[in-house]
Amino acid sequence: MIYRPRSASDALSEPGIRALVLLLAVVSLYLVYGSLYFYRDPLSIFFSEEHGFDRFYSATRQAEADEFLDAIIANPDLAKWQLGKAGPNPLICSVFITVGRDMIGRQYIDSAVGSFLANMTRPERETMHLKLFFADVPNPDAQHRSYAKFAAADIADEVFTYNSTLPAEKKEDKIRELASFAKDRTNKHALERKTVFDYAYALDRCVQTTNAPYIAILEGDILLADGWAAKTLKNLQTIERMMKDPTRHDPEKGEIAPGGPNTWLYLRLFNQERSFGWSGGTGFKSNNVHVISVAVAVPLLIVLLLVRRQLPRHLARHLDGWTLFVVCGIEVPLFIWLFYASGKAALLGAPAGVHEEWFGCCNQALVYNRVHAKGLVDYMMTASRRVSPGRSDMLPKQFAWDHGLARISAYPMLAQHAGRVSAIDTSNDEAKRVWSMAFEDFKPYKLANEHIRDVQELFGNEAAGHMR
Repeated sequence: MIYRPRSASDALSEPGIRALVLLLAVVSLYLVYGSLYFYRDPLSIFFSEEHGFDRFYSATRQAEADEFLDAIIANPDLAKWQLGKAGPNPLICSVFITVGRDMIGRQYIDSAVGSFLANMTRPERETMHLKLFFADVPNPDAQHRSYAKFAAADIADEVFTYNSTLPAEKKEDKIRELASFAKDRTNKHALERKTVFDYAYALDRCVQTTNAPYIAILEGDILLADGWAAKTLKNLQTIERMMKDPTRHDPEKGEIAPGGPNTWLYLRLFNQERSFGWSGGTGFKSNNVHVISVAVAVPLLIVLLLVRRQLPRHLARHLDGWTLFVVCGIEVPLFIWLFYASGKAALLGAPAGVHEEWFGCCNQALVYNRVHAKGLVDYMMTASRRVSPGRSDMLPKQFAWDHGLARISAYPMLAQHAGRVSAIDTSNDEAKRVWSMAFEDFKPYKLANEHIRDVQELFGNEAAGHMR
């Protein structure tokens, strides 16, 4: 008897080997696809540290915002002619909170204000009362390179500081106290006391000086998408309709499950993918992948065994033991693990529309319900007097929980965190990770068309006609 070594073709004639080769081919193609399209999801195994924070739409929007701001700074009459100011009964009082940062080039607040106004129509501007809060102490004129520019320009409805608005009898002591908090950036709790007070003070300024039913608190290092104002107004209309659902009930502490409370605290305009990804990580036991694999593989194995019994022998041989092992023992757990490890945001994204969510980061752009604004102001002012007050982005969440108030997000998110140089104790590396992957997917021409449509629905054909 002559021994003949098995060739590759002989090996491929085995069903189990063919199943394994097919699996390797499919997984290889998926790995290539994932590295090309999932590299921006920070919770994905495909995430690229080098390119994960590449700028696409935000670069376009910043250039547009900077160009517009430079134009209206150079020619203030352009802003008056094109936009005007807020009307006597604005719908949203918007406050940018900003402090000077040690950075090269223009301050973030320049691009932020530019993105607030760029491509805005006059009817939209009339619904928006714009305030700029320079929270530097003791002397914003010397501490913030953009203060003098905005103070002189007639762009915002109000530019204010602690020096210009604190009561005379409290001003000196309060500014001295706030300056001591801000002096040492390594003192986390002192910085928190300053940022919490800044946030509450900005919110209260809108309560005290306007009758707007909504109050937007915006960090000074964000970018807003084209058409953000009209879309936000439409989202607020959706929220008000949601709250009128007769199945909702008066709020109770902790009763914040979607569909429950009949009143709400804030609408989120920014969120990061890290906040709504799979919570378990990328390990095989994370997200109970091992349990799910067994739950899927065992029934599948039983079905395949039953099917094999019904097939003719020449077909049944393709479902031999090795093939069943590859399918149920390797493919099922591998594909389930890849589903979770690829990243929820990359694979599924967030469904478009207005949704109740009790999670999310951070407080870069939140629109508050005025009904609860004063209560939140008092809550945060009280917190700022504690040695360890908590963070300004966590306190509103706790307030909502304590009062049974809904927290709402609108997707796609309309704001991006553009800051790379932190104004607080956050490292610059961590600051860049507060990032919306989805914002970078916006297409300028699509946003422009949606903006026209939204303005037409809100303000009529004449307002939209001026945009064409």
